[in-house]
Amino acid sequence: MGNLRGSTFEKQISNALHRLDARGTKRHGTDSRLTHSNALYTKREMYLKDFAKFAHEKGLEGKLNTLMTQKNITEFMNERLSELSPKSALDYTSGFNSMLRGLEQTKAHIPQEAHTILREYTSDYRTEFNAIKGNYETGRAIEDTNSLISNLQEIRESSSVIAELQLETGLRVSEALEVAKNFQDYYNPQGYLEGIVGKGGQEYDIKPISEELAYKLNNLQEMPSYSSYYNDLKELDHKPHDLRITYTVEHYNKLKEEGYSHREALKMTSQELNHYREAITLYYLARG
Repeated sequence: MGNLRGSTFEKQISNALHRLDARGTKRHGTDSRLTHSNALYTKREMYLKDFAKFAHEKGLEGKLNTLMTQKNITEFMNERLSELSPKSALDYTSGFNSMLRGLEQTKAHIPQEAHTILREYTSDYRTEFNAIKGNYETGRAIEDTNSLISNLQEIRESSSVIAELQLETGLRVSEALEVAKNFQDYYNPQGYLEGIVGKGGQEYDIKPISEELAYKLNNLQEMPSYSSYYNDLKELDHKPHDLRITYTVEHYNKLKEEGYSHREALKMTSQELNHYREAITLYYLARG
Protein backbone atom coordinates (compact mmCIF):
# COMPACT_ATOMS: atom_id res chain seq x y z
CA MET A 1 0.00 0.00 0.00
CA GLY A 2 1.31 3.44 -0.93
CA ASN A 3 0.53 7.11 -0.48
CA LEU A 4 -1.18 9.59 -2.75
CA ARG A 5 1.21 11.35 -5.07
CA GLY A 6 1.81 15.08 -4.94
CA SER A 7 3.53 17.64 -2.74
CA THR A 8 0.33 19.64 -2.14
CA PHE A 9 -3.20 18.69 -1.12
CA GLU A 10 -4.46 19.88 -4.51
CA LYS A 11 -2.13 17.49 -6.35
CA GLN A 12 -3.03 14.65 -3.98
CA ILE A 13 -6.74 15.23 -4.67
CA SER A 14 -6.01 15.07 -8.40
CA ASN A 15 -4.08 11.82 -7.92
CA ALA A 16 -6.86 10.31 -5.81
CA LEU A 17 -9.50 11.18 -8.42
CA HIS A 18 -7.30 9.76 -11.17
CA ARG A 19 -6.81 6.52 -9.20
CA LEU A 20 -10.55 6.16 -8.66
CA ASP A 21 -11.67 7.13 -12.16
CA ALA A 22 -13.35 4.21 -13.90
CA ARG A 23 -15.92 6.12 -15.92
CA GLY A 24 -16.76 4.26 -19.08
CA THR A 25 -16.33 0.86 -17.47
CA LYS A 26 -19.16 -1.25 -16.07
CA ARG A 27 -19.48 -1.94 -12.37
CA HIS A 28 -22.26 -4.51 -12.61
CA GLY A 29 -21.19 -7.93 -11.38
CA THR A 30 -18.03 -6.68 -9.67
CA ASP A 31 -17.10 -5.51 -6.17
CA SER A 32 -15.54 -2.32 -7.56
CA ARG A 33 -15.60 0.77 -5.35
CA LEU A 34 -14.12 2.91 -8.12
CA THR A 35 -15.82 5.92 -9.71
CA HIS A 36 -18.10 4.77 -12.53
CA SER A 37 -20.21 7.89 -13.10
CA ASN A 38 -19.83 11.65 -13.45
CA ALA A 39 -22.16 12.22 -10.50
CA LEU A 40 -20.02 10.05 -8.21
CA TYR A 41 -16.86 11.75 -9.49
CA THR A 42 -18.27 15.14 -8.46
CA LYS A 43 -19.32 13.84 -5.06
CA ARG A 44 -15.93 12.28 -4.33
CA GLU A 45 -14.15 15.43 -5.43
CA MET A 46 -16.25 17.24 -2.81
CA TYR A 47 -15.30 14.71 -0.09
CA LEU A 48 -11.59 15.12 -0.84
CA LYS A 49 -11.78 18.91 -0.97
CA ASP A 50 -13.73 18.97 2.31
CA PHE A 51 -11.06 16.93 4.09
CA ALA A 52 -8.23 18.91 2.49
CA LYS A 53 -9.82 22.15 3.67
CA PHE A 54 -10.10 20.74 7.18
CA ALA A 55 -6.46 19.59 7.13
CA HIS A 56 -5.30 23.00 5.89
CA GLU A 57 -7.28 24.89 8.54
CA LYS A 58 -5.84 22.65 11.27
CA GLY A 59 -2.29 23.15 10.01
CA LEU A 60 -1.84 19.47 9.18
CA GLU A 61 0.91 18.45 6.80
CA GLY A 62 1.66 15.29 4.83
CA LYS A 63 -0.43 13.01 2.66
CA LEU A 64 -4.21 13.23 2.87
CA ASN A 65 -4.56 9.46 3.13
CA THR A 66 -2.16 9.13 6.11
CA LEU A 67 -3.81 12.11 7.84
CA MET A 68 -7.04 10.12 8.12
CA THR A 69 -6.32 9.00 11.67
CA GLN A 70 -8.96 8.32 14.31
CA LYS A 71 -8.45 11.76 15.87
CA ASN A 72 -8.56 13.66 12.57
CA ILE A 73 -11.48 11.76 11.05
CA THR A 74 -13.50 12.15 14.26
CA GLU A 75 -12.85 15.89 14.47
CA PHE A 76 -13.50 16.34 10.75
CA MET A 77 -16.80 14.46 10.84
CA ASN A 78 -17.95 16.28 13.97
CA GLU A 79 -17.46 19.60 12.21
CA ARG A 80 -18.70 18.57 8.77
CA LEU A 81 -21.88 16.78 9.89
CA SER A 82 -22.95 19.17 12.63
CA GLU A 83 -25.64 20.93 10.58
CA LEU A 84 -26.72 18.07 8.29
CA SER A 85 -29.96 16.13 8.61
CA PRO A 86 -29.64 12.47 9.71
CA LYS A 87 -30.27 11.33 6.10
CA SER A 88 -27.69 13.70 4.63
CA ALA A 89 -25.15 12.75 7.32
CA LEU A 90 -25.80 9.06 6.63
CA ASP A 91 -25.21 9.57 2.91
CA TYR A 92 -22.03 11.56 3.59
CA THR A 93 -20.39 9.07 5.95
CA SER A 94 -21.26 5.99 3.90
CA GLY A 95 -20.15 7.73 0.71
CA PHE A 96 -16.88 8.90 2.24
CA ASN A 97 -16.10 5.40 3.48
CA SER A 98 -16.93 3.89 0.09
CA MET A 99 -14.45 6.32 -1.47
CA LEU A 100 -11.75 5.17 0.94
CA ARG A 101 -12.50 1.55 0.03
CA GLY A 102 -12.06 2.52 -3.60
CA LEU A 103 -8.70 4.11 -2.87
CA GLU A 104 -7.63 0.92 -1.13
CA GLN A 105 -8.50 -0.99 -4.28
CA THR A 106 -5.96 1.23 -6.06
CA LYS A 107 -3.34 0.23 -3.46
CA ALA A 108 -3.52 3.51 -1.54
CA HIS A 109 -2.91 3.15 2.21
CA ILE A 110 -5.88 4.09 4.41
CA PRO A 111 -5.59 3.75 8.21
CA GLN A 112 -7.96 1.01 9.40
CA GLU A 113 -9.17 3.29 12.19
CA ALA A 114 -10.70 5.60 9.58
CA HIS A 115 -13.07 2.82 8.51
CA THR A 116 -13.93 2.06 12.13
CA ILE A 117 -14.93 5.66 12.83
CA LEU A 118 -16.91 5.97 9.61
CA ARG A 119 -18.79 2.72 10.29
CA GLU A 120 -19.72 4.06 13.71
CA TYR A 121 -20.97 7.37 12.31
CA THR A 122 -22.87 5.60 9.55
CA SER A 123 -24.47 3.25 12.07
CA ASP A 124 -25.45 6.11 14.38
CA TYR A 125 -26.99 8.20 11.62
CA ARG A 126 -28.78 5.18 10.18
CA THR A 127 -30.15 4.58 13.67
CA GLU A 128 -31.37 8.16 13.91
CA PHE A 129 -32.83 8.11 10.41
CA ASN A 130 -34.64 4.83 11.07
CA ALA A 131 -35.92 6.16 14.39
CA ILE A 132 -37.51 9.07 12.57
CA LYS A 133 -39.00 6.75 9.96
CA GLY A 134 -40.11 4.19 12.54
CA ASN A 135 -38.16 1.39 10.87
CA TYR A 136 -36.35 -1.01 13.15
CA GLU A 137 -35.63 -4.63 13.98
CA THR A 138 -36.62 -5.72 17.48
CA GLY A 139 -35.09 -8.28 19.82
CA ARG A 140 -31.48 -7.09 19.47
CA ALA A 141 -30.75 -6.97 23.21
CA ILE A 142 -28.68 -9.94 24.38
CA GLU A 143 -30.44 -12.00 27.03
CA ASP A 144 -27.53 -14.17 28.19
CA THR A 145 -24.46 -11.92 28.21
CA ASN A 146 -22.43 -14.41 30.27
CA SER A 147 -22.75 -17.02 27.54
CA LEU A 148 -21.81 -14.41 24.94
CA ILE A 149 -18.60 -13.55 26.77
CA SER A 150 -17.79 -17.22 27.32
CA ASN A 151 -18.30 -18.03 23.65
CA LEU A 152 -16.23 -15.05 22.56
CA GLN A 153 -13.38 -16.17 24.79
CA GLU A 154 -13.23 -19.39 22.82
CA ILE A 155 -13.05 -17.45 19.55
CA ARG A 156 -10.73 -14.62 20.59
CA GLU A 157 -9.86 -13.54 24.13
CA SER A 158 -9.37 -9.88 23.22
CA SER A 159 -12.82 -9.69 21.60
CA SER A 160 -14.41 -10.94 24.82
CA VAL A 161 -12.70 -8.12 26.74
CA ILE A 162 -13.95 -5.47 24.32
CA ALA A 163 -17.44 -6.96 24.59
CA GLU A 164 -17.27 -6.79 28.39
CA LEU A 165 -16.23 -3.16 28.14
CA GLN A 166 -19.17 -2.34 25.90
CA LEU A 167 -21.61 -4.17 28.15
CA GLU A 168 -20.34 -2.42 31.30
CA THR A 169 -20.16 1.08 29.83
CA GLY A 170 -22.41 1.29 26.77
CA LEU A 171 -19.57 2.70 24.65
CA ARG A 172 -19.58 2.56 20.86
CA VAL A 173 -17.10 0.13 19.32
CA SER A 174 -14.62 2.82 18.24
CA GLU A 175 -14.72 4.34 21.72
CA ALA A 176 -14.25 0.95 23.39
CA LEU A 177 -11.29 0.15 21.14
CA GLU A 178 -9.74 3.53 21.88
CA VAL A 179 -10.09 3.02 25.65
CA ALA A 180 -8.64 -0.49 25.46
CA LYS A 181 -5.74 0.69 23.32
CA ASN A 182 -4.85 3.56 25.67
CA PHE A 183 -6.30 2.24 28.91
CA GLN A 184 -3.99 4.08 31.31
CA ASP A 185 -4.91 7.40 29.70
CA TYR A 186 -8.56 6.92 30.69
CA TYR A 187 -8.45 4.83 33.85
CA ASN A 188 -8.59 6.41 37.28
CA PRO A 189 -7.33 4.06 40.05
CA GLN A 190 -10.48 4.90 42.00
CA GLY A 191 -12.28 2.56 39.63
CA TYR A 192 -13.69 4.57 36.75
CA LEU A 193 -12.96 5.77 33.25
CA GLU A 194 -12.86 9.47 32.45
CA GLY A 195 -12.11 11.79 29.56
CA ILE A 196 -13.78 9.67 26.86
CA VAL A 197 -14.91 11.86 23.99
CA GLY A 198 -17.81 10.59 21.95
CA LYS A 199 -19.69 11.54 18.83
CA GLY A 200 -20.05 15.28 18.32
CA GLY A 201 -17.02 15.95 20.51
CA GLN A 202 -19.09 15.60 23.67
CA GLU A 203 -17.32 14.05 26.65
CA TYR A 204 -18.97 11.15 28.48
CA ASP A 205 -19.70 11.25 32.18
CA ILE A 206 -17.27 9.15 34.22
CA LYS A 207 -17.79 5.41 33.70
CA PRO A 208 -17.29 3.03 36.64
CA ILE A 209 -15.88 -0.37 35.70
CA SER A 210 -15.25 -3.52 37.71
CA GLU A 211 -11.81 -4.37 39.10
CA GLU A 212 -11.87 -7.60 37.10
CA LEU A 213 -12.43 -5.78 33.81
CA ALA A 214 -9.81 -3.15 34.68
CA TYR A 215 -7.29 -5.94 35.26
CA LYS A 216 -8.12 -7.54 31.90
CA LEU A 217 -7.80 -4.25 30.04
CA ASN A 218 -4.55 -3.41 31.75
CA ASN A 219 -3.12 -6.76 30.73
CA LEU A 220 -4.59 -7.04 27.25
CA GLN A 221 -1.94 -8.63 25.04
CA GLU A 222 -3.49 -7.90 21.66
CA MET A 223 -5.99 -5.48 20.21
CA PRO A 224 -8.67 -6.82 17.86
CA SER A 225 -9.37 -4.81 14.73
CA TYR A 226 -12.90 -3.63 14.14
CA SER A 227 -13.36 -6.20 11.38
CA SER A 228 -12.12 -9.12 13.51
CA TYR A 229 -14.33 -8.04 16.42
CA TYR A 230 -17.31 -7.65 14.08
CA ASN A 231 -16.72 -11.07 12.56
CA ASP A 232 -16.31 -12.71 15.97
CA LEU A 233 -19.69 -11.35 17.06
CA LYS A 234 -21.24 -12.21 13.70
CA GLU A 235 -20.22 -15.83 14.28
CA LEU A 236 -22.48 -15.71 17.34
CA ASP A 237 -25.30 -13.99 15.39
CA HIS A 238 -24.73 -10.56 16.94
CA LYS A 239 -23.49 -7.14 15.89
CA PRO A 240 -21.35 -4.71 17.93
CA HIS A 241 -24.27 -2.31 18.30
CA ASP A 242 -26.32 -5.07 19.95
CA LEU A 243 -24.11 -4.66 23.03
CA ARG A 244 -24.85 -0.95 23.24
CA ILE A 245 -28.55 -1.72 22.90
CA THR A 246 -28.21 -4.33 25.66
CA TYR A 247 -26.57 -1.78 27.95
CA THR A 248 -29.39 0.68 27.20
CA VAL A 249 -32.14 -1.78 28.12
CA GLU A 250 -30.39 -3.01 31.27
CA HIS A 251 -29.50 0.48 32.50
CA TYR A 252 -33.00 1.82 31.89
CA ASN A 253 -34.66 -1.18 33.61
CA LYS A 254 -32.30 -0.90 36.59
CA LEU A 255 -33.24 2.75 37.06
CA LYS A 256 -36.93 1.91 36.82
CA GLU A 257 -36.50 -0.80 39.46
CA GLU A 258 -34.85 1.77 41.71
CA GLY A 259 -38.00 3.88 41.56
CA TYR A 260 -37.22 6.44 38.89
CA SER A 261 -40.02 7.51 36.58
CA HIS A 262 -39.93 6.71 32.88
CA ARG A 263 -38.93 10.28 32.06
CA GLU A 264 -36.16 10.33 34.66
CA ALA A 265 -34.82 6.91 33.67
CA LEU A 266 -34.88 7.86 29.99
CA LYS A 267 -33.00 11.10 30.60
CA MET A 268 -30.36 9.45 32.78
CA THR A 269 -29.86 6.58 30.32
CA SER A 270 -29.56 9.03 27.45
CA GLN A 271 -26.84 10.91 29.34
CA GLU A 272 -24.95 7.67 29.96
CA LEU A 273 -25.04 6.88 26.23
CA ASN A 274 -23.93 10.41 25.29
CA HIS A 275 -27.05 10.81 23.15
CA TYR A 276 -27.95 14.38 22.34
CA ARG A 277 -31.60 13.43 21.77
CA GLU A 278 -33.67 11.19 24.02
CA ALA A 279 -35.59 9.97 20.96
CA ILE A 280 -32.52 7.95 19.95
CA THR A 281 -32.47 6.27 23.35
CA LEU A 282 -36.15 5.45 22.94
CA TYR A 283 -35.31 3.87 19.62
CA TYR A 284 -32.65 1.72 21.30
CA LEU A 285 -35.16 0.61 23.91
CA ALA A 286 -37.67 -0.26 21.17
CA ARG A 287 -35.05 -2.34 19.34
CA GLY A 288 -34.21 -4.24 22.52
